[in-house]
Amino acid sequence: MESVYIIPAILFIITLIVILIFITVSRKTKTSQDSLSIEDRQLEEDKIRYQNQIELETLQKSLKSEYEAKKLLLEKDNEVAFSKIKLEAMAELKEEEKEMRKRILDLQENIDRKESILNEKLEKFEDEKKHVLGLKDEIDSIKARLVQKESEVILKETQQQEILNTKLTEIAGLSKSEAKDQILEVSKTEMGGELLEWQKKMLENAEEEAVSKAREIVALAVQRCSSEVANEFTITTVRLPDEDAKGKIIGKGGRNIQWLEKTLGVELVIDETPEVVTISGFNSIRRHIAKKTLEKLLEDGRIHPASIEEMYEKSKAEIAQEIAESGQWAVNELGIYDFPAKLIRIIGRLKYRTSYGQNMLRHSIEMAKLAALLAKEMNTQFPQRNPVDVDICIKGALLHDIGKAIDEESNPKGNHIDLGERVCETFGLDWRIRKCVSSHHDESYYDAEHGFCLEAALVDACDNISGGRMGARKETGEAYFQRMESLEKIGETTPGVTKSWIMRGSRELWVFFDTEKITPGQMHTATREIAKRIQTEVKYPGEIKIVGLWEDKIVEYAA
Repeated sequence: MESVYIIPAILFIITLIVILIFITVSRKTKTSQDSLSIEDRQLEEDKIRYQNQIELETLQKSLKSEYEAKKLLLEKDNEVAFSKIKLEAMAELKEEEKEMRKRILDLQENIDRKESILNEKLEKFEDEKKHVLGLKDEIDSIKARLVQKESEVILKETQQQEILNTKLTEIAGLSKSEAKDQILEVSKTEMGGELLEWQKKMLENAEEEAVSKAREIVALAVQRCSSEVANEFTITTVRLPDEDAKGKIIGKGGRNIQWLEKTLGVELVIDETPEVVTISGFNSIRRHIAKKTLEKLLEDGRIHPASIEEMYEKSKAEIAQEIAESGQWAVNELGIYDFPAKLIRIIGRLKYRTSYGQNMLRHSIEMAKLAALLAKEMNTQFPQRNPVDVDICIKGALLHDIGKAIDEESNPKGNHIDLGERVCETFGLDWRIRKCVSSHHDESYYDAEHGFCLEAALVDACDNISGGRMGARKETGEAYFQRMESLEKIGETTPGVTKSWIMRGSRELWVFFDTEKITPGQMHTATREIAKRIQTEVKYPGEIKIVGLWEDKIVEYAA
């Protein structure tokens, strides 16, 4: 492309030089003409014109030869440059072809591996299917024999009963109808008391059913305060940018995934599900921190122990900020403006707690709104009585389960009611709020010093309405969480243990020992003691594996 512009430029320069020479010669000719005669001037003009023509032809030949030389040089340079570009393009194409072939081979290997796994599963399925079909045939055969035996037994019983009735009639001298009337008369006399007792029990059952129906009607009446149906999960999933990210998470020899599980306190499940990692753990705060940590590591691209701890600390700080914001949102939603910041943060932790599958923060807010409505309605319907304090009802309902927000990793002593009362005392809350916290399970609404607390009774009723509505709670999940917390607490309360985590879908208890307080030999003894305590203190299905971890962490600083 450059030669196209260079050649016209050279021609333009040559033309310009010729014009300048011609102008200069013309001026010299004019000056000399003034001093010569006409004849001499004519001769001189012819001579000068001839010389100029010779010089012009010489210059043109010189410039033309120079132009031809430069043209050849430029053409040669263009050929060399084109050859170089062509070679580079060919090399790049070969490299891309090589990379593409490698990717195709990797994909083919992956497909072959998955196909092999599928074939194995298919063969296993076919074997199990044949086994099941065989069992089905055997069951059908047994069932047919049982039906036949049952028919024979019924026939024999009928025949024996007929024979027995005939003999009884002969012995007693009574017909069947006469014997039946006599038995009924005796039953009325001897079983009259039992019949009255049965009637009383039926009436009590009917009364209980009526109370249940009344509660259902109340729940329907306040459904405008109801929130979502309970939905409980113990797993969280993280989307991966590609399948290669799984290898980064696992690390060389499984180093990264082991460090992640140890740091995060959750189980990472990496299976054949494409571009997904599953986080398993009963503690929802740990799962959310783990999810944020993984997302940050994948975004950063560096996954090793140092970056894992760095991203874990950042994620933990972000979750703490979210907890504070959730608590602030809750008090703003209910119009509470006099709670201290520390108490608001504790309230925010309820966002990550569930009770029988029901989110505790939303349950508490729902209760508070319902308590406010019922308190206002009671004040309107019964103006002659002492008014119910609406503000106390709202605060008591919001804080009724605040004990469940206390971090179990701090090894608190007491149940959630004791912990809730302790929180109220710490922040100097009104005695009626403390009564709402302490009485929402045992219905002891009387205080030794102040007497009956109507606000506590109202909050307890709201708790039953909110938790008792259809679909609000699931008992199985709550029982599971309580069992997991009990297992972790047994590990954490063992001397020499720094922390303990439930892993592998609740099949393993990982116990971390302090290397400065316990030796490897003592660790084995302590692990056996933990196993014995679990057998005697916790009811659980199946088998739990206790894994004792004893390792050093050395930190040095370079100034």
